[in-house]
Amino acid sequence: MAFPCRSRHVASRSVAVLVACVALLSSCFTGERPTVGGCAFAETTGRVEIDSVLDRLDCVSPELFTADYTVLTRLGDFTSTAQVVQAPGKRSITINMVRYIYEGASMITCDLSEGTCEGEINEARTSDVLLTSEFYAKAMAARLRVDADRRIGDPVASEITQGGQQALCVDIPVTGGTKRYCALESGALALFDGSDLFIELTGFSATPDNTAFATR
Repeated sequence: MAFPCRSRHVASRSVAVLVACVALLSSCFTGERPTVGGCAFAETTGRVEIDSVLDRLDCVSPELFTADYTVLTRLGDFTSTAQVVQAPGKRSITINMVRYIYEGASMITCDLSEGTCEGEINEARTSDVLLTSEFYAKAMAARLRVDADRRIGDPVASEITQGGQQALCVDIPVTGGTKRYCALESGALALFDGSDLFIELTGFSATPDNTAFATR
């Protein structure tokens, strides 16, 4: 019987089960992942500790939520606040006074301090703090894949509680130190600790904050 290592449920199992999966089925995470919930996953790394976190970050589930973050941009020692809200058919990502809104085919970037918007996602608006509108999911998945290729030792899986939520983590040893990536079961980022950024979830609610879709 095939062990269902590809399922999202693997990510929520205990670390002991993850380690057992590595030992018994090291080839389980090879090739391409299947499509789950309409999201096509990218190629895996071959390490279950990494792929279990990637499985979450690659495709945030359609559940509704409000996630609050604090971000430290280490270059310049600058602290930011960020919020991600997922509501029916739309998402809002607010980083300091910049708000990105995705609603159906519509995408806008708003400057909340000036009350102005432009009809596209302009990632340059938050480049000064090294964040994009996908910082909480796809951008972290891309970073994790790069660090998986650069690692100089074995990844280490763990579980933590962050912002009152359970999260699955992987520590990746790279030249210069170890990076930590943690994701909630929903797929949203829970914590990232890297050389350039430290991002932590500070609050999470299953209720979307509809005020996050205001444009001023």
